[in-house]
Amino acid sequence: MKRLTVIEYSNDTSLVSSILFLIFGIILFTNPSGILNFISYIVGGILIIIGIFNILSYRKILKKLNIDQKYKLILGVILIIFGLFVILFSSLIEMTIRLICGGWILYSGIIRLIETLNNKENKVSFISRLIVSILLIICGFYVAIETNLIFSTIGLFIIIYAILEIIGFIFYKKKF
Repeated sequence: MKRLTVIEYSNDTSLVSSILFLIFGIILFTNPSGILNFISYIVGGILIIIGIFNILSYRKILKKLNIDQKYKLILGVILIIFGLFVILFSSLIEMTIRLICGGWILYSGIIRLIETLNNKENKVSFISRLIVSILLIICGFYVAIETNLIFSTIGLFIIIYAILEIIGFIFYKKKF
């Protein structure tokens, strides 16, 4: 039986994780809203389960040890409510993320535009900085308005990363 060295095992797991990242990236790129709903259900379900365990733990400690730990009860109820919120309002969460990212890009573009207009010494540098700041402002508006653009972009970056990892694995195998 052949024994794998640490490097071979590491490279094999790297290939498997790269393929899984590629699949996840493709799904995220092609169906970002479906992935967001799925993740919202998973996170919301986990929060609800943790909340239920906290409430059950509170009841158990109260019965067996006669110690009143209300923080477990309060935390359990809060987690259940927050879990339900995450499940029921996944589109609101997506919109919030989109508005925060778009707002940040828009803010960066406006700040760059103000800095560019205040420093007009070099004409070539001024024009390029002006173009970049205007493009940032346009991108900020587009990201804030366009649904699922952020998650599609993340999916695209995950796809690129996974492909680069797979190519690196192939070249590494050929080299050794």
